[in-house]
Amino acid sequence: MTKTQQIEVMRILSLSLSPLPRVEIMRELLKLKVKTNSRNMDAASLELQLEVYADELTRFPADCVLQALHDAGQQKWWPDWGTLESLLTPLQNLRQRLLRDLKARDNLIPRRCDKERLNSEGPEALEVFLKDLKQPREGEVKAE
Repeated sequence: MTKTQQIEVMRILSLSLSPLPRVEIMRELLKLKVKTNSRNMDAASLELQLEVYADELTRFPADCVLQALHDAGQQKWWPDWGTLESLLTPLQNLRQRLLRDLKARDNLIPRRCDKERLNSEGPEALEVFLKDLKQPREGEVKAE
């Protein structure tokens, strides 16, 4: 992957972690409330529940929230928070891990020339990679 491609992938991953605006979250929660059954609540409790769910959902990527609420709307009952969170967390964690790994890539893996990149299959490539890790980088002093 070229540096330009890596930067573009990181930009797309960062954008994919953007939350849904709170107004849209509330609209989706109200749609879900209409579509599902739930225990009887007074107006104040219902409002508090929607506010808490909306606050929590702003921590997750927009498309993941929309998908989780859509999936929950296919069920008969209003979802408890744990159910929604269990749908959202793995998706968010995967994106965050990919982004973190891409950002760390430049710091942890020495750059390889194009010839090495083309021949990066098989055990020989691993041997070259490990040898490069043992050698000091530019400006580093090899520990004795």
